[in-house]
Amino acid sequence: MDTKPIKDIVRLMQEYQLIEVEIDTPDLKIKLKKAAPPSAAAPMMVPAGNFMAAPAPVAAAAQAAPAPVKDEFADCKQVISPIPGTVYLKPNPDAADFVQIGTPVDEAKVVCLVEAMKVFNEIKPDPGIRGTIRKILVTDGQAVEYGTVLFLVG
Repeated sequence: MDTKPIKDIVRLMQEYQLIEVEIDTPDLKIKLKKAAPPSAAAPMMVPAGNFMAAPAPVAAAAQAAPAPVKDEFADCKQVISPIPGTVYLKPNPDAADFVQIGTPVDEAKVVCLVEAMKVFNEIKPDPGIRGTIRKILVTDGQAVEYGTVLFLVG
């Protein structure tokens, strides 16, 4: 089975903050669902009466909104686990890790192993992903699911 379309769907879900996916074909059914945006606080009910309105605070309006924090990894591509299993960051317990932050990678570089049902699968970046490891998002021996982001490459 070609997992590329499913990986593309997972990337779209992350990009658009979707929490569910639904595609219905004779052979496959998948459902997409986007997370609801945080709602504004419900208006407060005030009983009717003789109340004087308090002046609006000027200082709060004068403050500039804080500048949005730039995500230092926004331009990175993701190396995603194609299978569920256990991640191993080194070929054996006594060896060095396959990659570290700053290690150059391309589609031929093994970045980790994912063991599933006693089979060790070499994980490499998808074709077209080239750069250096910017962030390692898993630990050695960690259980992962299909679609778990393992590394960020920039």
